[in-house]
Amino acid sequence: MSEIIPATAPCSWGVWYADGAPSGVPYSVFLDGAAQAGYKMLELGPDGYLPTDVGRLREELDARKLSICSGTTCYAFDRFNSFADFREQIDKLCRRLGSFHASYLITMDESDVGTYSEKKKNFSPDLWRKYFRMWKEMGAYTYGEYGVTTLFHPHIKSLVETEDEICKMMEHTDLNLCFDIGHHAYVNGSGAYGDSSALDFILRYPERIAYLHFKNVDHAILEKVRKENLNSDVAFDMDVMGLLDEGIVDYNALRDVLEQINFAGIGVVEQDVPNATAEEATHMAKHNLDYLKKIQLI
Repeated sequence: MSEIIPATAPCSWGVWYADGAPSGVPYSVFLDGAAQAGYKMLELGPDGYLPTDVGRLREELDARKLSICSGTTCYAFDRFNSFADFREQIDKLCRRLGSFHASYLITMDESDVGTYSEKKKNFSPDLWRKYFRMWKEMGAYTYGEYGVTTLFHPHIKSLVETEDEICKMMEHTDLNLCFDIGHHAYVNGSGAYGDSSALDFILRYPERIAYLHFKNVDHAILEKVRKENLNSDVAFDMDVMGLLDEGIVDYNALRDVLEQINFAGIGVVEQDVPNATAEEATHMAKHNLDYLKKIQLI
């Protein structure tokens, strides 16, 4: 039987960057909302959004009875030549994670791969080997130095998004996944209700799924995006990631898959809402958490 610990993240309040953009929700409002919605645990989110001073952050969390499950690094890896170029930033974050006994570092890419990821078509084998080497070194370093496990998060419009790219990354780096249901379905799925692309992938690689992001894709918006060949930035502005119980992925079927593989770990409940008010975001975050409890996924 699966055993999932729920958490949330700033993206569910429309925060994707350290300055709070695009929603502009202050970190204190996010923390209040997360606690109000019923969460006990959260990701740090964009590095620098929540206070980086450990003492101050601890006060903010303790006041709301919240804890930290992981940190997040979102780097444009195409700007780096080696892991040494960003190791100092990793050190600072891992030390902070250690102060809260958080054992995961979620890393994802924001390289310039083109509006439709078209630049990757010209990547040489040597360039791919450089990226794999950086990620493998990062994983070995964070675990060896801090006991923090680095997990890779495949992401729309990034170096690693398609199933082929995910498999190559796993093969060449040994990193396990922070598997985002919505991102996988958006890139690799059919777009139809009941799309099973994410579920099928989990069943193929259960031993590589270490951590989950619960997210879903709005059918009508994705259909419009594909029909009109809109890019993913426009799709997110249109709120393509919707409520968990209204998207193309059947979460009852997902629950059954997670039970089948006896998944045990963290499941971060997410919904990217760049256009929502803080109050609306809190309501949706509570709705999603309540839904997962209702169907006994968590």
